[in-house]
Amino acid sequence: MFLKIVEKLLAALLLIALVSISIFVFHTHPLYGAEAEPTDDFTRVMLDNLELEQTAFQTGEHPGSDSACRSCHSDTDAVVELPSGETFGVQVDMDALAASAHGTMSDDPLLCTSCHAAASFQFPHAELEAADLREFQIAQSAACDRCHQQPHLTGHPGPESENPVVCTDCHSSHDVLTVEQLQAGEGTAACVDCHTQSGVDLTDPDTLTGLIDSGLFAQQEINDEYCLACHSQPDIAMEFPNGDTLSLTVDSMALHDSVHGVNNEWDQLACTDCHVDYQYPHEPVEAESAREFSLQQNLVCQRCHEQNFDKTLDSVHGEQLMAGNLDAAACTDCHGSHDIPVPNEPRQNIPMMCEQCHTEIFAEYSESVHGEALFQENDPDVPTCIDCHGVHDIGDPTTVLFRVRSPELCAECHADPEMMARHDISTDVFETYVSDFHGTTTMLFDPEHPNADPTKAVCYDCHGVHDIKSPDDPEAGIKQNLLETCRKCHPDASANFPDSWTSHFPPSLQNNTLVYLVDLFYSIIIPFTLAFLIFLVFTDVYRRIRMLIKSSRSS
Repeated sequence: MFLKIVEKLLAALLLIALVSISIFVFHTHPLYGAEAEPTDDFTRVMLDNLELEQTAFQTGEHPGSDSACRSCHSDTDAVVELPSGETFGVQVDMDALAASAHGTMSDDPLLCTSCHAAASFQFPHAELEAADLREFQIAQSAACDRCHQQPHLTGHPGPESENPVVCTDCHSSHDVLTVEQLQAGEGTAACVDCHTQSGVDLTDPDTLTGLIDSGLFAQQEINDEYCLACHSQPDIAMEFPNGDTLSLTVDSMALHDSVHGVNNEWDQLACTDCHVDYQYPHEPVEAESAREFSLQQNLVCQRCHEQNFDKTLDSVHGEQLMAGNLDAAACTDCHGSHDIPVPNEPRQNIPMMCEQCHTEIFAEYSESVHGEALFQENDPDVPTCIDCHGVHDIGDPTTVLFRVRSPELCAECHADPEMMARHDISTDVFETYVSDFHGTTTMLFDPEHPNADPTKAVCYDCHGVHDIKSPDDPEAGIKQNLLETCRKCHPDASANFPDSWTSHFPPSLQNNTLVYLVDLFYSIIIPFTLAFLIFLVFTDVYRRIRMLIKSSRSS
């Protein structure tokens, strides 16, 4: 009994001593003294945290205490070793934490227990369940979802992927940057470092800052402004497996002024009208080359322009594409993509568009009588490429059918009296062609017949195809070298062979006088002769009838 009383007295004395020491420390330690001022960073952070805890306790928001957490993690060399053998230090930079987006200097400060729930991080801490450092980082990053339930859009693989990029990879943990700091580009270095280490190509860091500042990571509706936040940036491009690069920069003003812009007769098109179901991050591009990607995007035009698109499938370009010639023209090659102009305004744009592929032909056309009138005089009547070849249903100009029908193409202008009158050109050029041997034999053949005779001369055999010159042009040599022109088809033609051709002038007293007089003679004599013969026939018939009547009466 005596021993028990002694043990109780000793325990009471020990308790009194501990209380006295605690009171002494409270009144003498600068951290807790009523009049004390903080003497170092650690002390200042601790005082800030005590004030934060007091406020949080009074409001009931955070009943836990950060003091114990900070007292250990502010100044320690301790490390945690994971089953994988990896280690990480547990020290936390209190200054960086205070200045972070979640620190005591922010508008909405957090306690340690806001992220590290007190129920899960009692001291002594339980052993970590993560097998390696990456698994631990991913698990800790899940704490961000408690507040940030709708994180911003990102092109990084999410938690469901084999190699996810989580919140703390970009934003870190205790030294989280503020929105202002991120938009100023302070976090760009983390992006560059991570991409460099992982070997994943990254856009230029300066460009990345612009993208972030333009709202790349903002949670918003996908509209033109959102798309252009990235695609209006200069010098952004996509590289394909074959080494091709394709610019992804869109000129917003060119898009605004295009046929799909504000003046579109239907309605201004948005990015998502053509690029349907495009979400960010975009799906991986499967095309092997820039050209293959362009042809894939070409199908977008079919949604609105189905009739014209179907025509291209049967055209010479469409046939070449189907045969595997990826260089054959598609919609965007002629019309463009985001900066589509009115295709025939001005008309000079039409041959210049074809020039992209047919450079040699364009050079010939631009120096021809038609090209000079178009480019130098802006003549609205001058035919361009599409007037002869068509627009979307361009046929093969090397076929017999195209050759036989070619005079009809020329006739669309040269047989038009009103149009030819404006240019002081006679329509007789077509009429005389149809009337002579060449034209008559050509027009007699059925143009649809596959065996139509392709050997008879048509307009372009004498005048050229794309390099048509004026007949009076000495460089053209049509009049001066007429014999050479005839010998293309008639190699044995003699020197006076061209004299048999009356040219494109109908016979008259001024042109081909003898032919005119002979024609006039026959024009008179043939009807007169026929009339006289008919008169003789009728008189003979009349005589025979009278003789039959007279014979019947006498009998």
